[in-house]
Amino acid sequence: MKKPIGKDKAINAPRPQSILLTEKQVAFVDATMLGKDVMEAASAAGYAQQSAGFHVIKAASVQQALAEARSELSSAAQITRADIIDGFMEAINVARLAADPASMIKGWSETAKVLGLYAPEVKKIEMSMGQKRLQSKFEQMSDEELYGIIEGESVRVEH
Repeated sequence: MKKPIGKDKAINAPRPQSILLTEKQVAFVDATMLGKDVMEAASAAGYAQQSAGFHVIKAASVQQALAEARSELSSAAQITRADIIDGFMEAINVARLAADPASMIKGWSETAKVLGLYAPEVKKIEMSMGQKRLQSKFEQMSDEELYGIIEGESVRVEH
């Protein structure tokens, strides 16, 4: 078994040695779960080049190990999205009492991220058969005929 890294019991509970991961990959996953970025985790795991972490993190087995570790951690901590939002709201209220508008804005920004309000909107346009026929007619028209329609001239469209 690998010696745990760090102080947190939930993160550092000894795990059985993985058949799919090398010792360095296990150390990389552990360091990542402790909050280190990719380069710091690679260094902590003993990789010669810190940039190796970018290749390690792309490995399917490492991705699976990270997903499992995050799942274990979230189930052990029992933290939900609602808990996170409640925490942000408390922090926003404290910032309001302290008259700190920058912290309030940051709190609202983080809340919006958790709620997914910054995600791009997806617009879906569906065309009826009549609209498709009209589109087909416009595609067959010459530029002069289209300019005439734009300028409001009466144009005869053949059916």
